[in-house]
Amino acid sequence: MSHREMTVDAPKLEGNPLKRCLGKAALAIGVCALAGFGLALHHSKAYGLMARIHHGLVICTPGTGLSMTPASTGLLSGATSPAMIRLALATQDDGRVIVVPGSNQLSDVLASSRRAHTLLMLDLNDTNPVDVAKLVRKARMRDRVVLVAPNHDGIEAALQADSAMMVAIPINSTRDAYAAHKLARHHPYAAYLSPTASPGLFTLVHRDAEAIITENPATPSFSASQFLSERPVDIVVTKQPAQLTQDLTLHN
Repeated sequence: MSHREMTVDAPKLEGNPLKRCLGKAALAIGVCALAGFGLALHHSKAYGLMARIHHGLVICTPGTGLSMTPASTGLLSGATSPAMIRLALATQDDGRVIVVPGSNQLSDVLASSRRAHTLLMLDLNDTNPVDVAKLVRKARMRDRVVLVAPNHDGIEAALQADSAMMVAIPINSTRDAYAAHKLARHHPYAAYLSPTASPGLFTLVHRDAEAIITENPATPSFSASQFLSERPVDIVVTKQPAQLTQDLTLHN
């Protein structure tokens, strides 16, 4: 190639300045969009059950489906609520899943809970786990819910309803612990133990279960903080969350 040819072609390599600016702007927008998506994903996961457990004990208290009571509206406001609310479910004659007592649609409660960054423990009772799982997925609450089934068949159905949703399995003995691990296989599950279970059983299930649930063990002669110091516990269910929080604060 001659020097003349090289001189003539050189300006073409510079391109149109407007096109270069537009290209850089598009690249910048793409980078910002990707960064924003990553930040939103991180923000969402920060409120998931496993993230909350990683940062400390999760206190769960029973709630209701009563639509116009201070207890119900306050629990979903996010202002003073515990990290997790336990709700009982039922199926209406028209097939819709509601929270009882009361008549709030589960779909509405899930949406409110997501906005308030509230975790939920859902007692399935006689509802269809498949229907509940669909509502949870639609609300993007899969990583913020624990399903509690009334019996063994219900546990199996809940495990099959969704591959990633946490399911609670009651464990009262070493045999139960091994059976739960075998039943769940690769499915995430929470071991639900009685506060009367031995510290050794708590330690055993801690090796396999993603989370350990128990109920408030406090008695006049035995503090919750003492109980928890001897056992690995992730979620405590209590009807007196303020009292439990105060007890833990005073003894820490």
